[in-house]
Amino acid sequence: MNKEPTAIRSAAIFPGQGSGYPGMALGIRDEVIRRNIFGRISAVAGRDILAAALGEDPAGLTDVRVSQLSLFGTSACYWRLLVECERFHCLAGHSLGLYAALYASGAVSLEDCADIMLKVQDAIELASGDRKGLMASVIGLKTNEVERICSEIGGVYVANVNSATQTVISGWEGHTREACRTALEAGALGARELPISFPLHSPLMQGIEDFVSPLVASIMIREPEIPLLSHLDGKPLDAAGISRILCGQLTQKVRWRDTVKAIRQNGIERFLEVGPSDVLSKLVRWIERDSEVLRAEELVPCQSP
Repeated sequence: MNKEPTAIRSAAIFPGQGSGYPGMALGIRDEVIRRNIFGRISAVAGRDILAAALGEDPAGLTDVRVSQLSLFGTSACYWRLLVECERFHCLAGHSLGLYAALYASGAVSLEDCADIMLKVQDAIELASGDRKGLMASVIGLKTNEVERICSEIGGVYVANVNSATQTVISGWEGHTREACRTALEAGALGARELPISFPLHSPLMQGIEDFVSPLVASIMIREPEIPLLSHLDGKPLDAAGISRILCGQLTQKVRWRDTVKAIRQNGIERFLEVGPSDVLSKLVRWIERDSEVLRAEELVPCQSP
């Protein structure tokens, strides 16, 4: 699979939690890459992650750690395939997709990414305590209107600004559901609960830095080999910035719309979603309608037979 890189300036974008599904890794036909990536991740996790990603153990995806590592592994496999036939000028990951972007950039090893993902999930559960959280997607209202609704209800916040009229909210379960009902009454086209039971990317995760900071300090973080933009503000990240974002991202909102616009302003013409979904592809089409947008699965023919 030795092809000349294209002349078009391309960005790789990596999807986050909720983008995986049973059989998500079936599109990876190169067994050498698939076994290498998932073998290393499974060694860190101490269990078979590939079986869940292939759909052979669909019940395994009900475990949030297995689900996250399955998505991470699938994105990492697609990256290994695509980087051989595409030159990338910029990288960005949406929330959990940050870890795949870190691996792709060469800033953090595959094993360290997998390890810290597992430990951060432990920290999330410790920080949340016994209270159950919930995240939901609100479509059809402007962000400032959703912000107003959340502020009036309390205990729920805007977590992701994905486009001008697609916002994710995050909070305690009852408060998030009340905000969804209020948004629909205010004219939202839809409000869909996400399979995430923690109030991520909100002030309700305050204090998690105390758990995460020592974990981040224990891993080696290198300068990215490919420019990497933050999903929190669209600005370039160096090694120190990566450390800060790993420690503090769960208390801050994702500004994906700003990130996509920043990527475009860097002269990027093509966005490639490096993962098993089309979630980010759809968002990019809403944000930058004149950009070329492709999914990794559409470039599967560049795999070796």
